[in-house]
Amino acid sequence: MTSHERTFDPGVAQSLASLPEPPDYWSYSTLKEIESCGRRYALGHASYTNLWKGKGYPQQPHPAALFGDVVHDSLERIIKALAQAGCTSSNSAEATAVLRELGGYSAVAAEALAGRLARLGGNPRVKEERRARLQQFLEDRIPEVRTEVQGYLQRLALVRKPRVPDVAAGGALPERRPLGVGSHPEASLRSEDLRVRGRVDLITVAAKRADIVDYKTGREHPGHLDQLRFYAMLWDQDAVANQGRTPVGTLTVSYSTTEVTIPSPDAEELAALTTRTSERVAEADSEVLAEIPVATPGEQCIHCSVRSLCDAYWDEVAPDPADLSDGTRFDYEGVVRAQNGVKSWWTQSMRDGRKMLVRTPPGRPLSPGERLRILGVQREDDPEVDAPVVTLTTNSELFVVVGESD
Repeated sequence: MTSHERTFDPGVAQSLASLPEPPDYWSYSTLKEIESCGRRYALGHASYTNLWKGKGYPQQPHPAALFGDVVHDSLERIIKALAQAGCTSSNSAEATAVLRELGGYSAVAAEALAGRLARLGGNPRVKEERRARLQQFLEDRIPEVRTEVQGYLQRLALVRKPRVPDVAAGGALPERRPLGVGSHPEASLRSEDLRVRGRVDLITVAAKRADIVDYKTGREHPGHLDQLRFYAMLWDQDAVANQGRTPVGTLTVSYSTTEVTIPSPDAEELAALTTRTSERVAEADSEVLAEIPVATPGEQCIHCSVRSLCDAYWDEVAPDPADLSDGTRFDYEGVVRAQNGVKSWWTQSMRDGRKMLVRTPPGRPLSPGERLRILGVQREDDPEVDAPVVTLTTNSELFVVVGESD
């Protein structure tokens, strides 16, 4: 670990980054993130004390992703309640009583939505107007959340856990304890030796095997199966949760309308996974400790949450407006040169020096001489203008470049 604070100045206003240390434990997603791009991980997990009080770089929420989060949060809460009540499926009379006590599917979804929106508080990238639109969009889709959750629950099979004596007054169950026979929603797994962890949606432990289920709200993807194998390795390596050394049985990815089940890795495959994970953790530690986070430009940059801070993205990946068709949304970097009209400004591209007309909504004036990075402008064809024309929409974001990137 480092003995001094490391900072990275991306040359964007209010965005001096205090770089992170390696985490105590890596997860499947954080390992994939840093392997995709070291700079993305470092800037995404850095501190920005002159920007906001939250952790990491503030995220711009995407409606589809938020919808998936609401579905997953609703499903998690219901499965936990069903397991706690000793239900074995969602179709029993006991399960109906549990759902009634929770207020029903729609009430659970509404509470999940409120929880996700609350996380946006203090986010400088989410204005009140944007938050209101997101809320309306998701509230209108609560019936869809209900339908998707019911689809998952139709295939749910739980195993009752044996009754255990009540915890003594004033005591509490430890967070990390052996997982015995029964179904365990949201099970935390950890390998101290490897420094990796994971939170598994559902583990059902029987006398001779443990079956793992992971719920996904998106489309099928091969990476979901890789994640299941990672969980199988974690279960094999967790000396606390898997104290009885119960082997993994099946691994299942459950989607809203289907599921994919694969066998668990055998002993040789688990050993190879363990070795490779140890190597990946060492490589990730080294990457995150770099004085200047290394960027890996590529197609993945288009969806990167910190691309506004990355000079490599703007130099190598951001598209050329002249190559885009009418209506295309894209990112643009340029210098404001002069005002053209009440709501339009001439700018000059940082990439090739060509001029472009930027049209802004009311109340969003630009300043001549400013160098801007704009996310989400919309290309327009205007036969009366002899240059590319773009329009800032209500979802566009402006970032002021105040110095050269490192």
